[in-house]
Amino acid sequence: MTPLLSIVIGHFNAPVWAELCIKSIRRFTTVDYELIVIDDHSEPDQAAWLFDQKDIRLVVNPEREFHGGVMDKGVQLARGEFVCHVDVDSHFQRAGWERDVFDLYRKDPLTRLVCKGGPISIGKPVHPPIFFHERKFFVDNGLSFKYQKGVEGSTDTAQKTYWDILKLGYKVELFSKGPTLYVGSGGDEIYLGGKPTIYHHHYGTHLKRIGTDQWKWDGWKRPDDYIKHQEDRTVSLFKEPLVNSIMKDASI
Repeated sequence: MTPLLSIVIGHFNAPVWAELCIKSIRRFTTVDYELIVIDDHSEPDQAAWLFDQKDIRLVVNPEREFHGGVMDKGVQLARGEFVCHVDVDSHFQRAGWERDVFDLYRKDPLTRLVCKGGPISIGKPVHPPIFFHERKFFVDNGLSFKYQKGVEGSTDTAQKTYWDILKLGYKVELFSKGPTLYVGSGGDEIYLGGKPTIYHHHYGTHLKRIGTDQWKWDGWKRPDDYIKHQEDRTVSLFKEPLVNSIMKDASI
């Protein structure tokens, strides 16, 4: 049976975030879906949990393609009518999230992409944690999520796509950051249908778990107080009752 929705996650050396994201999808997604995970050439021990999961289509890149290339590969592999790209350091917070995303998509017949918006500018009009679109529209129009140096508007993953859709005469429906459910954990919390729906941690993939309540910054150089702040926020997030509950769900 062809799934209605293909959910695509790109993964690179972030197993704890992948586990939280995938378990939240399992718990809260109510439509027929397939789950595609593209591992972007992680270190072998960092992808071990993914290999044990029996309900995902796992693709391992022989070399790194980075975020935009991974998203493009997800479109190529998807069998669903719709594709939802989810950042690996994001998770869903309630059942019915996909119905609200579908509602946004169908709000205007010209809409061809739903995603989070920032201040609208030439630079960065759209951001993660999710991008939702019809697979056939992207394939038929040769749209790409890849960063293209020197191309106007192509400053980050999906930025050029935003402008390409507008140039084709279609629209992008944007949702915005809402009130905070996880006090003290930072990140972007998205409200849809008046309810907390999606959480995206700030720089989550740069934070690696090294113990039960221990996280280590593994990213670009930042002041020590900034790094300590991000590590503390991550400890706070994984102590949230909802996050703790999701992580206790059995693997498949």
